[in-house]
Amino acid sequence: MEGEIGPEERGDRRLARAEPKAAEAGRRRWRLHAGHESASEPLRPSWTAAFRPRAFTEPRPVSSPNPKPTSQRLVTLDGSRGEGGGQILRTALSLSLLTGRPFRIVKIRANRSQPGLRPQHLKAVQAAAELGRADALGAEVGSRDLVFRPGAVEPRDMTIDIGTAGSTGLVLQTLHLPLALRAKTAARVVLTGGTFNPKAPPFPFLEQTWRGHMANLGMPLALAMPSAGFYPRGGGRLEAWIEPAQPKPWTRTTRGDLLRIRGVAGVANLPDDIARRLRDRALERLADEGWGVDLEIETVRWPSPGQGAALCLTAEHAGTVAAAFVGIGERGKPSEMVADEAVGELLDYLSVPDGAVDPHSADQILLPLALAEGRSVYTVSEVTEHLRTNAATIRAFLDRSILIEEPPFPGQPGRVVVE
Repeated sequence: MEGEIGPEERGDRRLARAEPKAAEAGRRRWRLHAGHESASEPLRPSWTAAFRPRAFTEPRPVSSPNPKPTSQRLVTLDGSRGEGGGQILRTALSLSLLTGRPFRIVKIRANRSQPGLRPQHLKAVQAAAELGRADALGAEVGSRDLVFRPGAVEPRDMTIDIGTAGSTGLVLQTLHLPLALRAKTAARVVLTGGTFNPKAPPFPFLEQTWRGHMANLGMPLALAMPSAGFYPRGGGRLEAWIEPAQPKPWTRTTRGDLLRIRGVAGVANLPDDIARRLRDRALERLADEGWGVDLEIETVRWPSPGQGAALCLTAEHAGTVAAAFVGIGERGKPSEMVADEAVGELLDYLSVPDGAVDPHSADQILLPLALAEGRSVYTVSEVTEHLRTNAATIRAFLDRSILIEEPPFPGQPGRVVVE
């Protein structure tokens, strides 16, 4: 496999990938600028604290941290609307558990090459049903029609084996809010499957970016990846410790100065030369684009039952959550192409200097903010179909006003207002 990149998982969401950490003898790091922390330190998240509107308006203020559903009637959702993937299902499962509202979703993942429930979606349904003592009619692989009727949420430690290389991150995000908002003590969730998945949040994004945003919203959690999981073998392990919490409103309409760009080029059971090629390509591209200052990329090896490779690039801005972008390898895919994917997403983000939130996080923080008491406002580097779709799904369950404003010109941010 010399000169090629290992396999990847076909997930449900467009997201960047790669991974921090992994200490093995002989690990080295390369950098274009000196003066940063030692190579033995893991990548850590860093956080503190003229538009034209689209639809999704209808202001309806909410006075409780847990907004009341509009009714207990069955919510009907069209899974082919908007981005047409598994996001509609996952958001609906979370909100059904939190509001007690049953729902029916038809045309599940109708816009995907393999429509219907895939194993990772089925595991999310089954785990949500277990957590909320729910009835789930149509819960089987390939099903395009599901009816979910929740009971009382009973927070507990959970162990979930997806059984394939399906995304562990997406299943975790489905369970996170119901556990955090309903548990009285910290809950531990252990998931086995894929931890590096295209179109789904890979571990480094979860650890550095998603976890940082959750901390900003008053929802702390801890994450660990003892083993990486790549397509087709899977077998990765994601562990999460979720603290009881209530989300709080949040406002951020600018981002601070760029402090530095960090990177990790990693392989699992593949030649070290692949990691070096990922690193060298990223360094070359970023230097050519004028981002060679305060830039360092290290190479690592990840423990895994299978083979894989990935590159993670993280932009750290003052006073803003670090934004991680990941390229993931697959058989026959040149290292340079993998690096270009991560670099391309990073450069797109950097080209919109007033976008406080990266495009992958924009829709993921929307749900906790819709459950928070008070007004939230944030700018985004890109308004995506995932963001629009999540807004529409949330409004099917909750009486919240969600306004999404598109940027009037390229290079300017969009804006999201939750009333």
